[in-house]
Amino acid sequence: MAEIFASYSIFADYQALAEPDKINVLTREIGSARPLTAQLQFSAPTNETVALLRLMRRAKDEIDEDAVQTYIISMTNTASHVLETLLLAKDAGLLGRIDIAPLFETVSDLDAAPQIMAALFENAAYRRHLELRGQRQQIMIGYSDSNKDGGYLRANWMLFLAQRTLARLCDQYGVKLTLFHGRGGSLGRGGGPANRAILAQPPESVRGRVRLTEQGEVISTRYANMALARRHMEQLVNSVLLTAGRRPRFAQEEAWAQRMDALSDIAFHKYRALVTQPEFLTYFHEATPIDHIGALNIGSRPARRKATQGISDLRAIPWVFAWTQSRVSLPSWYGVGTAVEQWCADGQDASKLAELREMYRQWPLFCTVLDNVQMGLAKADMEIASLYAELTDDATRTAIFSDILDEFQRTERLVLLVVEEDQLLAKEPVLRRSIKVRNPYVDPMNYIQVALLQKLKTERDAERRQQLTAAVLSSVNGIAAGLQNTG
Repeated sequence: MAEIFASYSIFADYQALAEPDKINVLTREIGSARPLTAQLQFSAPTNETVALLRLMRRAKDEIDEDAVQTYIISMTNTASHVLETLLLAKDAGLLGRIDIAPLFETVSDLDAAPQIMAALFENAAYRRHLELRGQRQQIMIGYSDSNKDGGYLRANWMLFLAQRTLARLCDQYGVKLTLFHGRGGSLGRGGGPANRAILAQPPESVRGRVRLTEQGEVISTRYANMALARRHMEQLVNSVLLTAGRRPRFAQEEAWAQRMDALSDIAFHKYRALVTQPEFLTYFHEATPIDHIGALNIGSRPARRKATQGISDLRAIPWVFAWTQSRVSLPSWYGVGTAVEQWCADGQDASKLAELREMYRQWPLFCTVLDNVQMGLAKADMEIASLYAELTDDATRTAIFSDILDEFQRTERLVLLVVEEDQLLAKEPVLRRSIKVRNPYVDPMNYIQVALLQKLKTERDAERRQQLTAAVLSSVNGIAAGLQNTG
């Protein structure tokens, strides 16, 4: 946008404008009949974006109006991001012909989403767009980056709050909301039973309309077999119909929400204390195969958004994938144990423990969250994870893996205390047996992968390194196939 404006001398430095000024100029340009991109005379990235929108218009003109329906804006964090897309869409002849779906991904973006959407609903140019779309608005929420940013419990709670607030906001402005769930296959990316997840959402956020992503190995798992595909679709339809009907209202929900605020805040600080430790990045790169995952042909995009080594620019799929490979499954449980421990004084405060047990029995959201934590704990293997920890130095291992192991044991003990069971997945015997039967086939590949990574650390011969790397990638594929819900 900055390049286009500069080329026509509209603004020399559009990016330097304050957000209100950006909104003003974008609103004015959306209402203007003057074209902005008559010729593809810009840099390659800008030309590609303009050409993509023209291709969308061509698909609608020559194939079918429904050929392309939605433009998703990844990492939306301002109203101007949406208006910039609307301006480019208008310039391509798509005004009123596509839904523009902001994607709110990080914890802070989920928190800001209602304010951003309110600013758009108050904007004259955007109201005109909504009128042309029949007052329909898709809003996408991201499970992956919110988890990587704030940890499992904080992400799930922020997603719930965002959905509830956005639904009420759309009601206020007379807008028909469709929430688009950016779920992945792993628990750290919104995975787990989809029908239970839908039933656990705020009832006002569904109302007979839901959209979600299906990706990775989940597609073949759920749809390769006709009988399984039909059953999965029946479960989704069932949950949406139940949600659209008369949902139970919980007298204690406000009290439960206050407890979730407190629990998620404790879990968030525990998680951030881990990932901001100086030794954490060293551990992540040395005790997981993350540096090899980027070489695999397993994703549509690079592993990193930018050429840095920090986790903030690492895409969520390789983040979860690496922790799954090393059998830690950290994104699906870390921080929950500390949250419960501090809330109910390590289980010694009987009244607070009773409150959590009540939430688990009666509130679908809390029940779904803790059941998924049980699944994450059951699929992790700290004995094998300790082998990966041996790949790094003593100081790093002591600082990071000792903390991970301690939190794992704490989480398992306290979750079982809340759900009142003596073993994980006691209510899911089929799943528990599936994990038990599968592991003997997957575990040897982990041992092989650790040995290969250890050899790579000292191998200097280029040809030999290439052979070892190829073997590591094969082990990554094998472990992923065995564990299944990798991301």
